[in-house]
Amino acid sequence: MSTTTSRGQVVPLYRPAVSRPSLILRFLDWAENEEEDHHVGWVGASILVMTGFFFPITMSAILVNGASFGLIVASMVPLVLVFVTTLAALPTKYTIPFLFVGVLAELAIIVTSFFVR
Repeated sequence: MSTTTSRGQVVPLYRPAVSRPSLILRFLDWAENEEEDHHVGWVGASILVMTGFFFPITMSAILVNGASFGLIVASMVPLVLVFVTTLAALPTKYTIPFLFVGVLAELAIIVTSFFVR
């Protein structure tokens, strides 16, 4: 007669998967809360930031570095992008990302103006 001996099996502990929302879903939830509370503030801030700060700085950098017509037109595109989204009364989940994209585009145009004549 043969006997079989076995060691006890190690059973891994089961932990239920914790559902963590992605960064995009967390942003959209935050933006919906901002829509309810601060929509007018975001509209005013985005227009003020683009027209009063970034666009004049970008145009100054372009004009000081040679006034390339292509860069002048390119610097107007982010300004129009932010204006259209804010004046169309789109929700903040659209206007906030367009503001950040517009600011990044203006900064890229400022850097480009140093290399393009």
